[in-house]
Amino acid sequence: MAYPTEQPAGPSQPPEGPEPAVPVTPGPFGPAIDWRQWLRLEGPPRPWRRSLAAGAGAAVAIMVLGVLLGLLWAWLAPAVPVVNGGDAGVLVTDASPEQYIAADGWFTLLGLGFGLIVTVGSWLVLRRDRGPFLLFGVVGGAFVAGRWVAPAVGEWLGRDAYQNWRETAAQGATYLAPPELQSLGPKLVPAFIAAIVLTLLAGWSNDPDLDHPGARPGYGPNHGYPAPFAEGPAVPYPPAAGYDEPNPYAPPGPAGAGDPYAPTGPAGAGDSYAQAAGPGDSGAAGIETPPGDGPAPGKGTRPGGDA
Repeated sequence: MAYPTEQPAGPSQPPEGPEPAVPVTPGPFGPAIDWRQWLRLEGPPRPWRRSLAAGAGAAVAIMVLGVLLGLLWAWLAPAVPVVNGGDAGVLVTDASPEQYIAADGWFTLLGLGFGLIVTVGSWLVLRRDRGPFLLFGVVGGAFVAGRWVAPAVGEWLGRDAYQNWRETAAQGATYLAPPELQSLGPKLVPAFIAAIVLTLLAGWSNDPDLDHPGARPGYGPNHGYPAPFAEGPAVPYPPAAGYDEPNPYAPPGPAGAGDPYAPTGPAGAGDSYAQAAGPGDSGAAGIETPPGDGPAPGKGTRPGGDA
């Protein structure tokens, strides 16, 4: 019977290039890798110019996307009904207009979704360049897009037509004025969401070495340990001390060799306890009577049952 090996399964692909020695110590369940290998930083760090370029590119892209945020807000936010009051100027027809609150509410909701989408998208594209530059780029771009770009685009739509009406409308005429933002809070929502989401994404990443070239996000240690499920021959881990000795319970040769309880010939050959066929028995096996049992030849049996 073959005994399974006690060595753990190795990675699915050998590492590229010479692998530095990692301290291996025996553990209760096999070799234990030194925890310090998770903190190894091999090779030069990524140039700061690349990180700066990644952060600046993310900021510019988010600012441009702020135009879409402004267009969507101008389409969803309700217009404000106004009336030309003559010498009193343009007046709102409702004493308690809800359109101003609705415009701020729509911009808050859209800004929340905008900050979440641009942050997750930036992380998926530039997560190998994570760091302070990427954080400042994403948060800064979301701040500019929500504070100036989107409100300017949304309030600019229909502004010329509204000004033309104010100059030419007769007293008592009504009009639907374009929406306007009345508070500063909704304009800061995209940057606030971007800062929180990007910080959480960076904190939950299980890769400690994304600041170095060649890092593979999501695979744990990057140097000396390949990605899982890669094609290639399996390479076992180095054996631990105490596990390279022969198994004292395993047979020294083929299965059954050296086992005093295993048959050495045909079935039943050499076994003093095997059943043998007796005379007159057609195929039925009888029990061989050991010598010394039963009555001796030429002797009878007394009435008391003694031999």
